[in-house]
Amino acid sequence: MSRPSVQLASAKTDRGEELKVRHSPLAELVSSHLRERGMRQIDFCRQTGFDQGLLSKILSSVVNTLNVETALKLAEGLNIPPSVIFEAIGKKEIDDLLRRFYSKDNAA
Repeated sequence: MSRPSVQLASAKTDRGEELKVRHSPLAELVSSHLRERGMRQIDFCRQTGFDQGLLSKILSSVVNTLNVETALKLAEGLNIPPSVIFEAIGKKEIDDLLRRFYSKDNAA
């Protein structure tokens, strides 16, 4: 199972000092989607019912993995395929497993 890598980004302090900030692939993914939509955390959470505390932890890279239900809810809220979320958290095999399970279920 692959683990998502943490990426370094630059940030400036209020005194203009440059800091290196670590962002997980999940944090980068969610942050970029919110930016593209011009949405703040509070707006996203109000519209989707997603937990704001959890979203904050995701964006600050405190939380780097999610349970299946939360990953699906986040994907739905961001309007992206769940596979993108599962890949960002290093759990692509969960997406593959769900797809196999539900494709068998629909075939019956």
